Amino acid sequence: MRLIYVIILIALIMASGCLGEKTVIKANITITEHNGTPVIDSIDVTIDKVSKVEDYREASAHYPGVYMRSISDMIMIDYWRSVNYNGPGEYEIISELRKVPEKGDRIDVIIRVDDINANQIAKGTETIIWE
Repeated sequence: MRLIYVIILIALIMASGCLGEKTVIKANITITEHNGTPVIDSIDVTIDKVSKVEDYREASAHYPGVYMRSISDMIMIDYWRSVNYNGPGEYEIISELRKVPEKGDRIDVIIRVDDINANQIAKGTETIIWE
């Protein structure tokens, strides 16, 4: 019976948001193809808050895949994240931060597409200023 109370208490804490929030970087990417080669048309980067119980850390590599890296002062500030590349379309990648930048820091969000052999076949960068 005691175990049930503990489980209910944990569920209530998680549902109430008492565990707090953490900052993530979210990239929405539009990819088209030109003569069969992927082309990154747009990268829309936003900063968001998510519950601390959500996990956006290291993920398995996907080949072919779309990858995101976030760099500040030549240091990687996020976790390695990727999603499967399934041809032209919209992709979303979310990553937690290893280090939260200072206000005014420049962040380069690098998106790349790798083929099945892990060769880079497209690359794009979006730069934001941390607020």
